[in-house]
Amino acid sequence: MATTPNQSSNFVPDIEAAVERAREANDRLVEVGRKVSSAYLNSVEQYFVGVAKFERKLGEQSNVEAITSLLDSHAKLTEDVAKTSISATRELITA
Repeated sequence: MATTPNQSSNFVPDIEAAVERAREANDRLVEVGRKVSSAYLNSVEQYFVGVAKFERKLGEQSNVEAITSLLDSHAKLTEDVAKTSISATRELITA
């Protein structure tokens, strides 16, 4: 009785198929990482917007013009630094 070779008894893995599956898994992981990073950056951006709003509100409630000006300037600086750094980070993520 002659036996025919069974496909499941082949111990040599299909390297090309394994590489393709690994490549697809890697692409999915990269995409998920980009989405998570983007959501995180959106949260950070909203946080800094809230901090700047709070500083401006404190400045408006102050009766001292110097404090109002200082808090407004700091809020502007906070927004500018946050926007610049978040924008640069978004560019790195998409690259």
